[in-house]
Amino acid sequence: MCFVGNFFLFNIFFLKFIDSIALINAYRLTQILCKSNIWNMGKVVEIQLAIDNCKESILALKETSEEKRCLVQRLVKLRLRLQEVQELEIYMDPKQVKVVQNHKFVCQTVTQLRFQASQIYCETCTSLIWIPVQSCFACLECEYISHGQCLNSVKRICASVMVKENPTYIMEICPEKSLGNQNYRCAECKGGILFSTTLNQPLLCDYSGEYFCNECHWGSLSVIPSRVVLNWDFQGYPVSQGSKQYLNLMKKKSIINLESINPKLFSFVEELAYVKRLRNNFMIMKEYILSCKEALEAKLLRLLEDRQHFVENSDYYSVQDLIDIYNNDMLSYLDAIHSQFFRHITQDCLGCRGKGHVCRLCGQLPEVFPFELSVSQCENCRSVFHRHCCEKKGIVCPKCAKDKFVN
Repeated sequence: MCFVGNFFLFNIFFLKFIDSIALINAYRLTQILCKSNIWNMGKVVEIQLAIDNCKESILALKETSEEKRCLVQRLVKLRLRLQEVQELEIYMDPKQVKVVQNHKFVCQTVTQLRFQASQIYCETCTSLIWIPVQSCFACLECEYISHGQCLNSVKRICASVMVKENPTYIMEICPEKSLGNQNYRCAECKGGILFSTTLNQPLLCDYSGEYFCNECHWGSLSVIPSRVVLNWDFQGYPVSQGSKQYLNLMKKKSIINLESINPKLFSFVEELAYVKRLRNNFMIMKEYILSCKEALEAKLLRLLEDRQHFVENSDYYSVQDLIDIYNNDMLSYLDAIHSQFFRHITQDCLGCRGKGHVCRLCGQLPEVFPFELSVSQCENCRSVFHRHCCEKKGIVCPKCAKDKFVN
């Protein structure tokens, strides 16, 4: 009996010893787990293993202890991190595009974004995106930025849809609409807005003239096309996020016909008149270049590939064109290309020089070209004269006069 009793006591002490070792190991594991950084874990397998270890440690500890409370908090964070990493693995592949409201979202890294990490805010929930802790997605078309978990809550349709369907500008200066016309709701998200409230004051978009809530209008400044065309005003005015994205996408589209909207502008802005003359010259020079083998081989027209519309027409401008004219960036750019075209046609190329004109009033050489400053051209028959010959003789075009006499 004595032997059996001693053996029984030995088993009890042995089990307690094992339990104490398990508690010590659990405590040590708890300390290791609590000190390790969850947000450095970037693989699903690694996080899942940490979750399993955390669960085992929780079960091994007493019901009420500080270590257990710490581990439970950590388990919650690990599960959140697992969800984030799973989302990242789905969308990190550049070929994986998440389409929401016609936006084409792809996951972005810090180096791919054009903004500082401290300045990136989600346009869906308006809260800060903590990179690399949180996933950040940007639309390939309009650069709409969102948390990964907010993608399914995006309400704004991609601005590229409107650009493709109806690429036009509102040519009224801030066509303000009343809140009553909007039924006292935000023009985008349809949330209630009222001037009497302090938390959600209506914010006016200077481009569309509509009112928005502070989640859809962040006070971003943008150049307004109507103010540029009608007032030659390049100051930035507050616009909604949707208008900002639309104006950014439209910035380089040449759809503004200044001659038809505000022809007087050419009389008051010397730089604009000068650019107009150069563009008219480009259209004339284009005929010489397209019929010249050497010019085609040298790809002279490719010098204007950044502004292809300059060799397609002389009337239409983009907002970016007008901004560059205002900032004096356009003149030096066009002057250099104009000089190269001029030198090729009038000096370097015998074929192009052979297509020059002889003044119909004096008949003297050298040849003259319709794009030269010292030359005038008949609007009817396109005959070319020295300007001083026209002023001196003060007569009508001899070719037109002869045709009129014959008829």
